[in-house]
Amino acid sequence: MVGSDLDTNKVDGCVTTDVQHSYLRHMIDSIMSETSSSFAATFIQGSLQEGGERRNTDLEMSLAHEPMGTRESAVQNSCAASAMEWSIQLEKGLRSSKPGAPAQAILQLGRHLEQWSRELESDKSGIAPNVISGVVPGEARLFANAILLRLAGAFKGGDKEIKVSVVKAFSNERRHRNGQKHRECKGLLSKERVANHLELLNQVRYVFQNGDSESKELALILLGCWAEFAHDNAQIRYLILSSLVSSDPHVAKAACFAAGCFSEISDDFALITLHMVYNMMSLSTVSLPVKLAAAQVVPKLRSTFENIYKAYQAGVRFLSSILDEDVLVAVLSSLTELSSLYSPIAEIQVNFLISFLKRERTSRVQEAILRCLQFLFQKGLCQYPAEYLSSITQQYNHNFTFN
Repeated sequence: MVGSDLDTNKVDGCVTTDVQHSYLRHMIDSIMSETSSSFAATFIQGSLQEGGERRNTDLEMSLAHEPMGTRESAVQNSCAASAMEWSIQLEKGLRSSKPGAPAQAILQLGRHLEQWSRELESDKSGIAPNVISGVVPGEARLFANAILLRLAGAFKGGDKEIKVSVVKAFSNERRHRNGQKHRECKGLLSKERVANHLELLNQVRYVFQNGDSESKELALILLGCWAEFAHDNAQIRYLILSSLVSSDPHVAKAACFAAGCFSEISDDFALITLHMVYNMMSLSTVSLPVKLAAAQVVPKLRSTFENIYKAYQAGVRFLSSILDEDVLVAVLSSLTELSSLYSPIAEIQVNFLISFLKRERTSRVQEAILRCLQFLFQKGLCQYPAEYLSSITQQYNHNFTFN
């Protein structure tokens, strides 16, 4: 059990200092922000810069930085042919007593998993890379599932450093797929390739049910990264949805991340999430960081054009009831990004933003609207010429130009 006084209690067998705790918090937030990088996420995160947490350089060197080596140093053989060696190196690293070695081994393997997913997704020949490399049919999938199961075991039984490393490895793999149509992804984590997905999910669910707040956060983020094969599991769906209303704001934020990942894939999950996130943002009992995390889910409600339209309509209605300027700016940016996915809605959003701009608003809201317009203009989704937009906006911000 972990007590409230973290600097005097043992966590996972080692004393957690205030500096380590702050750094762990920084790492969890960084993983979510890096994996959720988008127009709305960048805009919203800028609204919530919590200042001044001092970072520990030694911990940064051991955990935040990925292993030495460049991504350009491609594996000569196919990833399938290298899987056995990667599995051996992972096992050596996890068994090493050298400080930081297990975490480094996990991060190194994470780069390989990302490369492997890219290889699988980019293969257009119809001939699997493992066949070309002479790998026995089925062997590559066997090694892949063994590696995934070993990482899940490390997440379940490892300390916080190992847990963060496992999550970071999978968040990097997910990040390379951002912007793709997730239904069409055929990478390493697609459900058809993960034979032991129930066992993997049970390991993570165990951590959530038996861990402290930080372990719950990490478990939720990992489930989000595994949405490709976890999105239709009833127990996991309930775990995420129930965590959205957690009294722990950090757990609720992590649940927002996971809900966004699931909503990109699952139509019915997206519809449930749609109502929950707008309700969260309307409640006075929900903290601002959680409301901003909920706003970042809105652009993820894009599994179908019907869901995009429903989420957009609900957001426009919700705008009239927002009293908090931070939430208002967050929802404006999220609706703008959501509208950019479907050109008819983008045209509606442009007209809406212009009309919204003409109302009496603070300079901060006006600037947010201008940035939203610029985002749509740069994507070629604005039906007005730059000169027209510039003439409208000059009275609000003389230094703002459309180009």
